[in-house]
Amino acid sequence: MRAILPLPRLLSPGLGLAVLACAGGDLTLPNNGAPVELTAGSGDGQEAKVGSLLPQPLVVRVTDAARRPVAEVPLVFRFQTPVPDAEIKPSSVQTDSTGYASVEVRLGSTTGPQTIEATIAQDASPDVRATFGVTALEKQGRGGGDH
Repeated sequence: MRAILPLPRLLSPGLGLAVLACAGGDLTLPNNGAPVELTAGSGDGQEAKVGSLLPQPLVVRVTDAARRPVAEVPLVFRFQTPVPDAEIKPSSVQTDSTGYASVEVRLGSTTGPQTIEATIAQDASPDVRATFGVTALEKQGRGGGDH
C-alpha cells in the first residue's frame, strides 16, 4: 500500500528553502548599483551676464536601474560647443553618497544660449547624459548714453 501525502506537505521543504534563499539583502540583480541614469537636478535655464558666474550651481544625480543613488561615480562636465573664456569648476567631479554632484559655471564671452552637458567619465553610452541650457546676456554699458 502506498502512502499518499498531502501536496502542501511535499512542497513545504523545497518551498521553504526557496523562500529562505531569496529573502534578505544579498539578492543581486543585473545592474544592481551600476549607474544607468544621469538626470539634471537643478540649474537648467539660468541666465547671467557674459563672463560671470551662474547664480546657482548645476546639479546632476546618478541612479541605478532601481532608481537608487549611486555614489563615487566620476562625471565630466563640458560645453557642447567651444565657448571662449567659459569655465566649469571642477570639470571632473564624483557623485556624493546621495548620488548628487555639482559644479559652478562661468559663462563665456559670447552672448546667447550655451549648452553644458554632464556625462559619466569613460562611459561608452552616449545616451547617459544630462544637459543644461543657460544663456549669456549682454553686459550693459557703464553710464553715458542719451539723456
